[in-house]
Amino acid sequence: MPLYKYSATDSNGNRKVGTVDARNEELAVNLLRNQGFYVINLEKQKSTIFESMVNFRGVPETEVVTFTRQFSTMISAGLPLARALEVLAEQTNNQNFRRILFDVLRDVEGGASLSVSLARFPRTFNATYQALVRAGESSGKLDEILKRLAITMEADRDLKAKFKSAMIYPTIVFIAMVGVFIMMMVFVIPKLAQMYESLDVELPFITQVMIAVSDFMVERFYVVIGVAFAIFYGVKSYLKTEEGRQFISTMTFKLPVFGKINRQRDITQFTRTLGLLISAAIPIVEALKIVSGVVGSHQYKQGALDAAQVVEKGGSLSDYFKQNKNFPSLLGQMVSVGEETGQLDAVLDKVAGYFAGEVDNAVAGLSAALEPIILILLGSMVGLLIISIITPIYKITTAI
Repeated sequence: MPLYKYSATDSNGNRKVGTVDARNEELAVNLLRNQGFYVINLEKQKSTIFESMVNFRGVPETEVVTFTRQFSTMISAGLPLARALEVLAEQTNNQNFRRILFDVLRDVEGGASLSVSLARFPRTFNATYQALVRAGESSGKLDEILKRLAITMEADRDLKAKFKSAMIYPTIVFIAMVGVFIMMMVFVIPKLAQMYESLDVELPFITQVMIAVSDFMVERFYVVIGVAFAIFYGVKSYLKTEEGRQFISTMTFKLPVFGKINRQRDITQFTRTLGLLISAAIPIVEALKIVSGVVGSHQYKQGALDAAQVVEKGGSLSDYFKQNKNFPSLLGQMVSVGEETGQLDAVLDKVAGYFAGEVDNAVAGLSAALEPIILILLGSMVGLLIISIITPIYKITTAI
């Protein structure tokens, strides 16, 4: 969103200078008036090179989690907001994050709210983070909300780390397979082809195909590289479109082994984030809209928006979950209980804990589940190469 620099006075006549994010000038003025400011001057600012760089590169999630937990502890201990930001900025090793925190500190000292200042860096502080900070500022319970936010972020980070750890072995094997195949095609097959040609032996069809592929890769390597780059950028551009995101989201849920894990992981993030937002007294409709911008899959992103419309029209959230096949039946049943008891946030947190446990178990057995698939692929590739290489040699030795 555009950033506006303002000059204003508060209810006591004190002059305030700072920045505010808003879609347009009118909304910026309204936002400042809601904070009790009388706007004297307002002008739109261009994003600085630093802000553009930070929003592009982002900051490691671990840095944000650590900051959130320490920030919560300092505020609950009675340390002033500006002083807490200053201390954390000075002790942060990540240079990008250090600059962000000092920028936030300057805004806060200039009279801007913390949530408005954090909104300048959406890649570092996402919509959920901003909404919760805003709720904490309104309720006066910023330290408690930040503490719950840190716990949630740590749980999400641990879940991602376990998944990445389980993927290391199959990724290494796959890269090794591709490397071996390229080396065989570029270095081994051409030499064998010369030998077969000098012996004038009739080659099997599979060997002819392998030699043809090898010749093309060696003699037309620039075409291979060009096609590879074209495919890469074509797929990348397609995935940026709404249709592409929907396609890849659907496919990730249909993948063997990974499909179930991806679905449960998204459900965990969906319910955990929604429960956290509701516990911070954020209205359900607004919370669902925020969740739609956080979850990765198109199905649950659209599901959150549709659920928001249903609730906005007076419908039941649990009924929507029960009717939507993308959501597990357990979620609809548990949300129904939460609606009846008035403990929806606690129920959603329990549902998130259940599915997080399911993901943990699935990820723990991921390597074992992938091993047969990897062995089949590896065996097929090796077998294909052996057949194409050994068969002509066998014919030569038999003829002799």
